[in-house]
Amino acid sequence: MTSQTGEAPSGDPRSSSGPVPPGSQPPEAAEVGEAAQAAGGSEVSGEPVEDDQAYLDRVRREIDDEVRRRRAAGDFPPSFERKLDELFARYTPTGEADDYFAEALKLADRAAFFDIDVPTGSRREVRGLVKWSLWQAEAWFVRYIVDQLNHFSAALMRTVHLLDERLADVEHDVALLAPGALPAEDELAPPADPGAYTEQVLARLRSGPGGRVLHGECGDGRLVEALGAAGVGIYGIDPGTAAADVAAARGLDVRRDDTAGHLAALVDAVLGGLVLSGVIDRCAAAQRHRLVQLAELKLAPGATLAVVSTPPAAWEAAAGPLAADLAQGRPWHPQTWAAVLASTGFADVETHADDSVGVVLATKPVPVR
Repeated sequence: MTSQTGEAPSGDPRSSSGPVPPGSQPPEAAEVGEAAQAAGGSEVSGEPVEDDQAYLDRVRREIDDEVRRRRAAGDFPPSFERKLDELFARYTPTGEADDYFAEALKLADRAAFFDIDVPTGSRREVRGLVKWSLWQAEAWFVRYIVDQLNHFSAALMRTVHLLDERLADVEHDVALLAPGALPAEDELAPPADPGAYTEQVLARLRSGPGGRVLHGECGDGRLVEALGAAGVGIYGIDPGTAAADVAAARGLDVRRDDTAGHLAALVDAVLGGLVLSGVIDRCAAAQRHRLVQLAELKLAPGATLAVVSTPPAAWEAAAGPLAADLAQGRPWHPQTWAAVLASTGFADVETHADDSVGVVLATKPVPVR
């Protein structure tokens, strides 16, 4: 409140005629200034600091209100807004930050209509009168074509909307089926070791046509080392666990790669043998069938496929409750693997199992000529 002379009372801080030196600010103002600077602000206005999202929302609302006001006043004709939409769609990529597919469909709906009215200019000028006369002479034909185009574009956009609805349902269902975040590969159960059945695996591999043998997801390379010492030409692949790094440091031929991707990149019928372990215990059923199909393609006739899996109870105990609950799948019993391999076309299926490991051996048949 000011006095009759127009000056502020002596107790009012506004009575200062100049800026207040920084050192003379009250303690409360200094604390507010420090808090504003910590929040990203540069000055203190005495009002609550507005976060970035709230500020952007307020600016968007102000812009929308201004556009509606100017549109109602006739400042923005529909043709001008349509031109802006076309330019925005041409130079702005969609789908990078958020899902703009719905907005793209709306723009496509507006652009799908073919306007039959063409600009001819003023008929008071000779050029405009000529254009108008030509248009009147040809309008019946153009209208017939444009009507068919509009019917076609309407049917096409309806089909696109139906596809969008179906795709949204599929995305929703897939999101429900997506597994949770798995722990690091090192925390999952290590690949099973054939242990006492190594000799059976070695005997079947030696009986094959020869050639390189692949161990998919070899872990610490224990089986690669044992078979290599017995004279088998073998190499291993692993997604890059710490155990595989130790195997590579020991001089074993262990490469970082995905089992399914590595098999898919190989030439057909090039492998003299294949050992699968690790990934087969935790991947989904569809992925296991895919691995078996790839094995059948990449193995040479007469070559052996060895599936070294962990029994379900032993795998859950080794992996722990977290990995067991979040993994896409759980191990199959050896009898299940034997049935799947036999149904895929493998022959001489042989099963060995105990409480800690299950080994299923099968041979790709040699074509009869």
